[in-house]
Amino acid sequence: MEIPQETAYTGVVMRNSAPVLGLIVPPRAGQVPPEAKHIYPDMNFIARGLGLMEMVHKDYERVIADTTDHAMALAASGADAISLMGTSLSFFKGPEFNDKLIEKLKSATGLPATTMSQAIIDGLSRFSAKKVAVLSAYETDVNMRLREYLSAYGIRTTSIAGLNIRNIADLRNISGEYLLARSQELLRQSGECDAFLISCGGLQTIDLAPILEQDTGIPVISSAVAGLWSTVGLIGDPKQRKSFGMLFDHAPAR
Repeated sequence: MEIPQETAYTGVVMRNSAPVLGLIVPPRAGQVPPEAKHIYPDMNFIARGLGLMEMVHKDYERVIADTTDHAMALAASGADAISLMGTSLSFFKGPEFNDKLIEKLKSATGLPATTMSQAIIDGLSRFSAKKVAVLSAYETDVNMRLREYLSAYGIRTTSIAGLNIRNIADLRNISGEYLLARSQELLRQSGECDAFLISCGGLQTIDLAPILEQDTGIPVISSAVAGLWSTVGLIGDPKQRKSFGMLFDHAPAR
């Protein structure tokens, strides 16, 4: 299922009893990812955009320094927790850089914070996954950095395939049906693995986990869904949302 883009929204949320999650997203438009209200209709989300144009090292470097300012603006708008969405934005310099980035967000805002790179590690760790097959949106050099990032946590990639997308505007052209077909093909070729990872928050993966998990019996962790799961986990989620896959059988570690 494709989630209608018009469900995304941004801005300051009027305070009510529901928590407010502040998201720093790659596109300049600063829209809340549509998966947010699909999975968490009872929660409030606000977002600010970094203006990333290409998934390459030099463009990551160009925007990453602005994350603290965006986090502070989200905190001023009422956020209860902060997350940097966009997986490669935080894994491109390795785990130590990601850890320091999280600490900067926490220090600048006084709020709990995480990144999408941390989210995929949190998700894989819930299943003690050590051998994973990976489908990503990235070109080869970014995939190499992803492989190194996972390896630093003791996670071996049994196979990794990228869609060779550089311009983030092109992500909207990738359909859920295409992603499902590519995922099934990769899983058939990858051999034994503990989990399947789909990396890149701009890929619409919300319906893939239940289908692939039923086919294979292994957990599916996707950036778009795991990023939200981990962000909400910063403040806790009292509700059961199991229709979105095995990941929702497990609360994120806080």
